[in-house]
Amino acid sequence: MPDLAPVHITTRSGDVRVLTEEGIELSVDGGTIEQHDDGTIHIRRAPSSSRIEVRCAPGTDVTVGTMSGKIELLGNLGAVRVATASGKIRVVEAASIDVRTKSGKIDIGTCSGECRIMTKSAGVHVGSAGRATVAAISGVVLLEQVGGAEVKTVSGKVLLSLAPSAGPVSVHTVSGKVEVRVPAATRPATRLRSISGRIQCDCPPGEDGEIAVASVSGAIRVSSD
Repeated sequence: MPDLAPVHITTRSGDVRVLTEEGIELSVDGGTIEQHDDGTIHIRRAPSSSRIEVRCAPGTDVTVGTMSGKIELLGNLGAVRVATASGKIRVVEAASIDVRTKSGKIDIGTCSGECRIMTKSAGVHVGSAGRATVAAISGVVLLEQVGGAEVKTVSGKVLLSLAPSAGPVSVHTVSGKVEVRVPAATRPATRLRSISGRIQCDCPPGEDGEIAVASVSGAIRVSSD
């Protein structure tokens, strides 16, 4: 199988939709295509269109840059990078993900590798990831079935569920509730600290991974499924 050319999609406004299909050649509706000398493919929205729709082969690396608008990456992709000021972002499946946005909603389905998210004010949901790294100022952070995590936030809830044999977990927050759920019979090593919030750990101590949570005024709970 030949190497897949990375795809870069750029638009100041308007929606972006990417779908994958086996055996398909790259096609674009609502945009123009340029092949650069380095082998990358650059797609820009046509002035007459309000949306770019791209169809490409599974495993394609996709980079999206916008100012505003909904971004939907609905296929099985390679390395995904998204940078936008505001708008809803949805990624169904990718090998790795890097999302940077000021505000909006971020919904990640499956990321087999590293999932990095940086936002000021956005709700974050990750269905599963090899490892998740999230930096946020406010908004709910919901991470399910992750193999490890690092979360830094100022305010808002952090709800985290670990996959079996997960790596270390680190959560730092100023205010907002933090809940970490581990698989049944897991005995993690924990370091939990909150200046004025309640701390509760329902798991017996052990060496099944490390969970470190630090908060100024939020409640902390570690429990098992």
